Amino acid sequence: MRALVSVYNKQGVADFLKKIQHEIDLEVIATDGTYFHLNKNGVKVINLSSITNFPEILNGRVKSLHPSIYGGILFNRKIKDHQDEINDLNIKEIDLVICNLYPFKEIISKEDFIHEEAIENIDIGGVSMIRAAAKNYSDVLVITDPSDYDLVLNKIIDSSISENERSGFAKKAFNYTADYDFQIAKYFEPSEKNSVESLLNYKIQFKEDLRYGENPHQKGSIYSFKDSKFGIANSRQLNGKEMSYSNYLDADSAFLVSNSFDKNCVSIIKHTNPCGLSVNDNQLQAFNDAVKGDPISAFGGIIGFNSELTLEVAELISQSFYEVIIAPSYNELALNKLKEKKSIRIIQAEYQSEAKPLVRSISGGILIQSSNLIDNYEFKYVTKKQPSKTQIEDMIFSWKLASFIKSNAIVLAKNNTLIGMGAGQPNRLMSVKIAGEVAGEESEGSVLASDAFFPFPDAVEMAVDLGVNCIVQPGGSINDDKVIDVANNNDISMVFTEQRRFLH
Repeated sequence: MRALVSVYNKQGVADFLKKIQHEIDLEVIATDGTYFHLNKNGVKVINLSSITNFPEILNGRVKSLHPSIYGGILFNRKIKDHQDEINDLNIKEIDLVICNLYPFKEIISKEDFIHEEAIENIDIGGVSMIRAAAKNYSDVLVITDPSDYDLVLNKIIDSSISENERSGFAKKAFNYTADYDFQIAKYFEPSEKNSVESLLNYKIQFKEDLRYGENPHQKGSIYSFKDSKFGIANSRQLNGKEMSYSNYLDADSAFLVSNSFDKNCVSIIKHTNPCGLSVNDNQLQAFNDAVKGDPISAFGGIIGFNSELTLEVAELISQSFYEVIIAPSYNELALNKLKEKKSIRIIQAEYQSEAKPLVRSISGGILIQSSNLIDNYEFKYVTKKQPSKTQIEDMIFSWKLASFIKSNAIVLAKNNTLIGMGAGQPNRLMSVKIAGEVAGEESEGSVLASDAFFPFPDAVEMAVDLGVNCIVQPGGSINDDKVIDVANNNDISMVFTEQRRFLH
């Protein structure tokens, strides 16, 4: 058996090869740097240059690119002409390739790297070696990950590696080189294209198939970003039934909206829309207020927290029915209490604000956009009456919340709590009506946020009838003056943000 070894990460490779050589006849060929490491650590090894009869040149830029090496890797053992040609040229077969690459990604991740350093860490021969071995995987085993050494040690010694296992290592190798090449290509891309290209190419990895998609007749899967531990896709499920496609969508909404507010924010989600949300110094109070915002819709909902879940809140959750709970951490007693309900899905997820593009599929392609939630807006006071300090706080709260509710979105808020909302209606007047019906008497003295301008004064007139005394909206309608007149005539304050927040 012959092995070709060329590794930048030399961890464990010498011990791995010595164990094999102790059991079977293994000839090891290595490039210069690897050769010196293996020889120093007791591995019987041959320098690659003695096989090619050509030294490494150009400071190591050219090492292994030679017919004596690639012929030994690539020839198909099942094809007689290949065998005859190899024999005529006195090329010996290579059965095992162990290779990992220069640390290009790690180099460009350093703050003080220079361009020339990045260029010199673009591996050429290693990538070619890996791809050649992976292409001929039926005859050549390729190992790119040092953590796989222990997995294959005994199987190499026993010659018991199956075709399926060989194929798996080949797939891993091709993914490895694909990601490596992508990192290099991304380095040369203009910075404004990097985030999109990252998302659409090799930055995502398969996590698992779901029971089904949005409905039982649809298939569904979940993928996560490579090298990320944040977000719902990288969360840990601590209890409950398997997560469904819709569970993931709703859990993500609960996770994102709750982590977009300070203090103890509790969000309750139905069909990706917040139907209850409150922010308070006390988590128990925030939970009670969130449920109170729409107790009917809260039943069977998904709850998101941005602080560790306490026992007293867990006890209340256990008294009703909820599909999914998401929090950054759980008090031990709280977790045990929740687990008393075997079916409730308990999710632990870490949050980090990330400016990743939003992607949506359409027929024939995809749409890409940046995040809807930005804080670089200013209030423009357009009415005679100015909002109070408390109203301004509720305007900031409700304006942010409007970004998470499907258009046409109307939010009624009071004391940093959602008390009624209208979502997804084809006209804004209907959304105001629904929000008012949900809020009931609580709408008296509330703040209203609208994700887009009011095209006519009728919705503002309805808001006045509900008892709303302050409105925040983008403005920009040809009827703005009429809308402002209604506000002035009813002695309520109105603020323009000059920023729309549609969500479809």
